[in-house]
Amino acid sequence: MALKNILKDKRNIIYIGLLSIVILACFWAFVSAGMITKSFKDKIIDKTYKNKEANIESLLVTETKDGAKLWELYADEGTYTDSDNIVLLQNLIGNFYEGNTVKASFQADAGTYNATTKQIILYNNVILVYEDGTNLQTERLKYSGKEEDIIAEGNVRIEKPGEAVIIGNKAILSSDYKDFHIEGRTETHFYM
Repeated sequence: MALKNILKDKRNIIYIGLLSIVILACFWAFVSAGMITKSFKDKIIDKTYKNKEANIESLLVTETKDGAKLWELYADEGTYTDSDNIVLLQNLIGNFYEGNTVKASFQADAGTYNATTKQIILYNNVILVYEDGTNLQTERLKYSGKEEDIIAEGNVRIEKPGEAVIIGNKAILSSDYKDFHIEGRTETHFYM
């Protein structure tokens, strides 16, 4: 009987030893997993992972108000980062509307669209053509909304077909697409 109890105690000791090894292995795995994933957790908490970025090809952006289209633009490429809500655009064309009528069309090599303020800024080889044929070429054009004037800056050239060509450094175009004026030193050539 004593031998039977001794064997039973050895078996219990072996079971306790094996159970201890399994518990220690689980504890070690838990601690190791925490150390391995710590860097992932830090990056998730880090602001860089809060910012989302999207690169888009063939991007179309439109703004409407009360069911009427105010403007639309198409870009070959766009990059959006939600940290500043600005879309960087490449090779774009677009239209400004009044009612259902296109009042002006534009194109530019590059531009930005601010998703918060709805502001469009066009850069490099900007061309704006009004429905009456009046056209503007500039380095930079800023559209801040239907109620705001359009600002053109940098080597501004405005042509009213059959009337005149006006060259200056800055132009203010009315929000109703009817009038404009040049600020600063200008050069005007009249058609005869």
